[in-house]
Amino acid sequence: MDSLISIIIPSYNRSSLISETLNSVLNQTYTNWECIIVDDGSTNNAIEIVKKFANKDSRFTIKKRPSEKPKGANACRNYGFRLSKGDYVLFLDSDDVLKDTCLEKRLNMFKTSNNIDFVIANSSYIKNGKFYNKPICEFPSNFSSEAYLKLFLSYRLPWASTMGVLWKKETIKDFKFDEKLMRLQDLDYHISILSKKEYNIKRLNQIDTYYRVDDDDKVTSNNYVTKVINSLEYFLQKHINQDYIQEKYPNSFKNFILFFLVNYLYPNYKNHKLKIHKIEKIIKNSKLFSSKELYLLKVKKRITVNGLINKKGFGINRFNKIIMKGLRHGE
Repeated sequence: MDSLISIIIPSYNRSSLISETLNSVLNQTYTNWECIIVDDGSTNNAIEIVKKFANKDSRFTIKKRPSEKPKGANACRNYGFRLSKGDYVLFLDSDDVLKDTCLEKRLNMFKTSNNIDFVIANSSYIKNGKFYNKPICEFPSNFSSEAYLKLFLSYRLPWASTMGVLWKKETIKDFKFDEKLMRLQDLDYHISILSKKEYNIKRLNQIDTYYRVDDDDKVTSNNYVTKVINSLEYFLQKHINQDYIQEKYPNSFKNFILFFLVNYLYPNYKNHKLKIHKIEKIIKNSKLFSSKELYLLKVKKRITVNGLINKKGFGINRFNKIIMKGLRHGE
């Protein structure tokens, strides 16, 4: 019997999209899979749509998130993993789409060696029904797990979302998605795994999954920004003082922090002052940044908050570039 692959999908109110996702699973050329859909309390007909798939094909199973578990995709993934019976695991979101050869080609990579821990493949975008051919993330197949960890720590994501990896179940049996995180959960999960040891990794440099980006305004909405800022505080408290950051990868993590300060915190400072002050205190107390770097961050914050970047005739753009050069760390 061929190895069983467990596909785990958290689902919440994706009634207009989940059929395409489940059909992409149903159309796989590799057929020995189970698909566990964990509903997160949907209030529309998403459950009924999933039930139709389960009635047609017993490989689909629908479960409800246990009431004692917190709401969110992370609890659903953890519950689905607990129920899974496969030798390999793929985490999929309810609006993602698989190419029909995704499972077959990834599993074939495992057959090239007995000790492979996980296989990575490339993803592209699906937007307004159009499938794109350019990878979201693409890196050489000979990267070590340490190199992948450094990329995650500097927020240069080496694979897209959870669907980028087919895991050997044994590799991740001791890891869970952090159920306190509303955002950055994929990042946290992958960092937690990669920071533990060196893994044997294979990369399939082909696009076999699609990440949906139909909602152009989602990442700039106040609700999304609020979740990112709230999650960032918890994420930093969890990771910033870990030995693997303080002793081995401080520059990588400083680039990570700089990205979120520049793109999320400073532009939204007036609406999130108290929360951002807490995050700034975490950063300062970590002693990750030098006194000079902390001063440059204050200047960058002042330029952004006061809207000076758009002022002409004051040399602000040039000054801003000098500040950013002083803050960025090459790897």
